[in-house]
Amino acid sequence: MKKKISIWVFLWILILSLDISSSESRREVTQEEAKQFIEEYIQRFMKLDLGSYMELFSKQAIENRVLPYADIEEAYRRTIQKTQSLLYKMTLYSIEPYTYSAFVRGRYEIVQRLKKKDRVVNLSGEIQFYLIRENSFLKIREIN
Repeated sequence: MKKKISIWVFLWILILSLDISSSESRREVTQEEAKQFIEEYIQRFMKLDLGSYMELFSKQAIENRVLPYADIEEAYRRTIQKTQSLLYKMTLYSIEPYTYSAFVRGRYEIVQRLKKKDRVVNLSGEIQFYLIRENSFLKIREIN
């Protein structure tokens, strides 16, 4: 009898913990949360650490509407390997929060100092992020 009660208590605790974690992943993405995510995105990119940077991407991420996760990772690997330092500024135009996601629009400016010949490259343009909540964390699902 004690064994049956213990099993039921264990199952009840397990079900409650699953419900709590799933409700956490269902909570609305706020503008502040999306803004903090973008700030973290910029900081990780400027550190030139591929591993921590790619943690911000969902495994289902797509870049420029065509590149899957593996290609995104390889492209950033090549960029980081040839980069000595990176300055990244972003001006956010809008953050549209939704129940499970957020859509962020802005403009980026990058000053990239290359290792080879100590050359500097300036990049700028419009950028869009589609962020999703995955296991309670925001991740990039699409970036254009």
